[in-house]
Amino acid sequence: MNGLVLAGGQSRRMGQPKSLLHYHGKPQYQHVADMLSGFCERVFTSCRVEQQSLFEGAETILDTNSYGDIGPLNGVLSAFYAQLSESSLPAWLVVGCDYPLLEKSDLEQLIRARNPNCPATVFVNPDTQFLEPLLAIYEAEAGPLLQEWLQMGNESLRRFLEKHAVQIVVPQHPACLKSVDTPEEFERLVKGGFGDLRI
Repeated sequence: MNGLVLAGGQSRRMGQPKSLLHYHGKPQYQHVADMLSGFCERVFTSCRVEQQSLFEGAETILDTNSYGDIGPLNGVLSAFYAQLSESSLPAWLVVGCDYPLLEKSDLEQLIRARNPNCPATVFVNPDTQFLEPLLAIYEAEAGPLLQEWLQMGNESLRRFLEKHAVQIVVPQHPACLKSVDTPEEFERLVKGGFGDLRI
């Protein structure tokens, strides 16, 4: 299983790249990559071509231009079909860069619950019942299914997960699902401490 840090978002509401914000003494993409390195053979940072210089020193997988502007689906598909050394498609542990409350114990829970007979294993938000496509394990079989999904005109990873028989995991630490998307949320978290921001 490889790890993928999704760092290619536009960060429009934040006004600066969320992947470069410091919550843990280093850029968030590095923090996530460090967590993933304990579970994955290789860890890559997913980004757009024009962002590559932001992640100097990281192994990057660039969004595929031919897929178009389809959000995180581009990052996941590009990872599946990147020209890596593996002879077959790997599974991918995918984590967005905007979950500062995520801890290694949360990833351990997700991995323990992994069902390789399903195309994906994914956290569900217990409050909204929404699946969290950017905190998920995508098995090798998900690659062709995602390509087919895109060819059918679909772009939503969450809808893809809802349409397939995936393994759903209720997090023991639901705060790990909190996405920090605005400067106000960032300041509140940094000033108030991690215990101050809850779902």
